[in-house]
Formats: sequence, structure tokens, C-alpha cells
Amino acid sequence: MQENLSQRERNHRESWNAIHQAAFDLARDGGPGAATVDEIATRAGVSRRTFFNYFPVKEDAVLGTRSAELDPAAVERFHASSEDELTRVVHLFVAVVRTCLPEETAARRRQIIADHPQLRARLAELLAQVERLVHGAVHAEAEQGGLRLPGGGGEHAFEALLMLAGGITKFTFSRYHESASESLDPFISESIAQFRNVVENTR
Repeated sequence: MQENLSQRERNHRESWNAIHQAAFDLARDGGPGAATVDEIATRAGVSRRTFFNYFPVKEDAVLGTRSAELDPAAVERFHASSEDELTRVVHLFVAVVRTCLPEETAARRRQIIADHPQLRARLAELLAQVERLVHGAVHAEAEQGGLRLPGGGGEHAFEALLMLAGGITKFTFSRYHESASESLDPFISESIAQFRNVVENTR
């Protein structure tokens, strides 16, 4: 499916890609320490100010990651979904994770993290952002009466749901990261099913 992008959007994407490519190349060739903001900006042909318009920290430029966002469309799908609560929350987690871990940069991210595992620290920070955003959205849904928990639920059941959905999401992305797959989608339902199977067979 072709995207209908304005010239401004195309320019933004091209600049983002150029900065990411420069940062990745520098880190690949000389390690993350070689990928300073000044070196990245020079190689990409932009100013320091422009660099920070696109990336809050240099690690995002190296990894091809973005700050997590809560897309209103993802929240609307969460509200409208008729699936069970666990599946709904997992899909919301996945939607938010996708905003900060673009699939188009996944292969490079796998490569650079394999060579420089310390870069995982930035991923942990981004996943913490995801958790805060999702927890806020799910709390809002619960306050509006749109969340159904077994036996009437309660705060402990609510927190358990969030922790389980977050664990499934991390497991999903871990399996995806370890694979050579270009698409995350097949891993989502498989991971939910695996967790359900474990819970049902360890009671």
C-alpha cells in the first residue's frame, strides 16, 4: 500500500533516515563512542540543532528508535475492540511499542545491539515510556467502566492484567528480535496463546 505523503513529510522522513544512517554507520565502524552528535550531524549534513529536532538522544539515532507515543487511533481500536481484556491490552502495548521501535530499522537494530549490548539500556528506557503510556490509557478505560475483570476485578487483578500483558509483549518482541522475520504480526497471537497455555496447565 502506497503512502500519500506531503513534500514536508517526505523531507522529514528523508532527514530522519539520513541522520539514522550516519549514526548507525559511525557506531558500526567505530563503536557507539564514535557516534558523537557532532560527528553524526556532520556526516548527515545537518546542524546540531537539526539533529535534536529529530532525535532526543544519540542512542535513538544509532538504533533507529523514537520516543514512545500513544496514537489516538490505537486508543480508539482499544476502546472498540470486542476481544478479551488480555488480548486488548497486549495489542495496545504492541501498538505503542511500534511507535518507538520501527520495524523498518529492526534489522540494523539487531545487528548493532548484537555487537554492542550496552545499547539495550536505551531500549529499556523506551519500554518504560511505553508502560507509562499504556498504564494511563488502561486506567482511563477502567475508570469509564470499559474494562471487565474476572470476579469484579479490583486493583490487584487490574495490576496483574497489566503486568501479564506487558510480559507477553516483551516476550513477543524478544522472539521477533531473535528471528530474521520482517514482520512482528505472527508472533503476537502465538505469544498470547503460549502464555494462556502455560497458565492453564500450571494450575
